[in-house]
Amino acid sequence: MPIRKGPLLAAVMAAVFGSAAVWAAEPELPPVQPHVLGVGSGEVGGAYFPEAGAVCRMVNRARAQHGIHCLVEPTSGSGANLAALRSGDLQLALIQSHSLAEALAGKGAFAKDGPFPDLRSLLSLHGEPVAVLLAANSKIKTAADLKGKRVNLGRPGSYQRLLADAVLSAESIKPQDLAAGLEMDVAKSVKALCDNHVDAAVVTGIHPIAEVQEGLDDCGITLLSIGSEDYQGLKDDVPTIGLRAVLVASKSLSDADAYAITKAVAGDVEPFDAMHPLLSTLHRKQMARETLVAPIHDGAMRYYKENGLP
Repeated sequence: MPIRKGPLLAAVMAAVFGSAAVWAAEPELPPVQPHVLGVGSGEVGGAYFPEAGAVCRMVNRARAQHGIHCLVEPTSGSGANLAALRSGDLQLALIQSHSLAEALAGKGAFAKDGPFPDLRSLLSLHGEPVAVLLAANSKIKTAADLKGKRVNLGRPGSYQRLLADAVLSAESIKPQDLAAGLEMDVAKSVKALCDNHVDAAVVTGIHPIAEVQEGLDDCGITLLSIGSEDYQGLKDDVPTIGLRAVLVASKSLSDADAYAITKAVAGDVEPFDAMHPLLSTLHRKQMARETLVAPIHDGAMRYYKENGLP
């Protein structure tokens, strides 16, 4: 039977071939190019190594979309990571915020290398707050009361000593204003507090610290400055200062990669937070603003602006 042309057939043919013409005219997206990005972390037994691993797991989940294969590189810490970023051996790194500030300005430990203005921030990660531990019978109520007391400050050149000096300088207290300025590690300083050999001790690190919790439980030491969610038995939140880990790159990292990495982590915070206890309290606003000492990478900034983040 011959097919007769009519209004209905004409409409169907126009719809089919018209759609095909539109579909054929759409430009094809370029294929995703697989590439590897290395993340400098820290010692395998430390906290930065599993944290970098969590970042890479989040990035690698969306590899089909962006082509990035994220790999964790164990290192000796922030100094080695910054050197690798500067040389181009690594494309990403976790850096402690104080080291980031010094490297950016070419000061302190990085004075010999000079400023590193190409550093760019992507994400703010876990915090390392300072705690001022007090003996059970201490009369110290504020940081100003540390003057004339026996205080463990930590070893010269350490981050513990850096923050201890910051606590004292905020109250215009010099080390010579103390009855004694000691240089003990955490375990020894907690024992000295319990034995009433010192009045206060400055402790830094990733809380909760087991020795600190033992001192709270066993001999009644208290905290002058720490967030209460880290330790059992504290009733109130107490403000503190501290350092923070920051995921950084150099400005040579492409905007597309910086955007993809930021989106992969900050865009799906709940599974990221569940990957390690260090990350359990992180939220997107915090990632987008806290201690991002170096300028935010343009690619990361695009993600933050699209999502109304600071």
